[in-house]
Amino acid sequence: MNPTVPPVHSSIATYRSGVAARLAGVPVETLRVWERRYDVIRPRRSASGQRLYSEEEVRRLTLIKQLLDLGHPIGAVANLPTDQLVAMLSALQAIGTTGRVAASAPPMALLVALVGPTVSSRRFREALLRNVSGGFVELTGHSVSVQGATSSLQNVTADLVIIELPTLNDESISAITQVTGLCGAGKAVILYRFAPSSVARHLREAGHDVFRAPSDPDESAALCQALLQLPHTRLERTLTPTDQRKPSPPRFDEQSLAAFAEASSTIYCECPRHLVELVVSLSTFERYSAECVSRSPDDAELHRDLQHTAAQARSLIEDAIHRVAVQDGLSLQPIL
Repeated sequence: MNPTVPPVHSSIATYRSGVAARLAGVPVETLRVWERRYDVIRPRRSASGQRLYSEEEVRRLTLIKQLLDLGHPIGAVANLPTDQLVAMLSALQAIGTTGRVAASAPPMALLVALVGPTVSSRRFREALLRNVSGGFVELTGHSVSVQGATSSLQNVTADLVIIELPTLNDESISAITQVTGLCGAGKAVILYRFAPSSVARHLREAGHDVFRAPSDPDESAALCQALLQLPHTRLERTLTPTDQRKPSPPRFDEQSLAAFAEASSTIYCECPRHLVELVVSLSTFERYSAECVSRSPDDAELHRDLQHTAAQARSLIEDAIHRVAVQDGLSLQPIL
């Protein structure tokens, strides 16, 4: 099987850095780090100082990116001749390897940097390294936040960055690109709580692995550990698929909740009324997510997850309402 890389032509067509990076499948920032730290290629410059890349150089960058996706650290392949890169990729594709590197390649540690309050904690780091084969992973640096990574990871080299973010948005894409570029990493494992499907899809298309973060640091570490053991495999589901979780049905109907809120109006604080508003809102959103039209498998999975998440939150608030009702001696009949 021949590697799927751009063919070599005799033309002297050149590409600017943005186009070259896009063709190779890496962020521009990563491309520049590869050049500065690893001397991967030496593009010529235009009269105005712009970097210009030949088709052969773009082909070389593409080969390196594909080998990184199969588990080779950038430092192991950065300075190899292009014909050797082709041979390595052809051999890996021909045997359909499931290992991190080809058997003939010397074992090398995967350099990993960590960004985020949970993933940079000692508990996460110890859990991540637990049961990993000796020398397979080397943690090269960590930062408690994306903002702090600019200084904390300034002189850190990594093949992969594990990044934890509470939410993902368009600004997150730039931040993730900046962090991976800073370390010279080819990709990131991104753990998040909430995100629009379009942003998660964009990050996956850029070559990153994107997952909803488990609540427990040990579970997060186990997920990342599995990815490190299989760096060429992109998992599309979390450890607990949403379609296997069974949320509890609504505990109270809206009429009973309305009566409860009204009966509680003599209490000094308005927590009962606010709790009822939360339950009604979550129940409505739960139904909305179940009915929402999905444009792709990613959308369908996201909306299933949103439905289950809303149901779990609604169940917790219902428990709180029950405690308030018991404490104040109020009647609140559950749905039979």
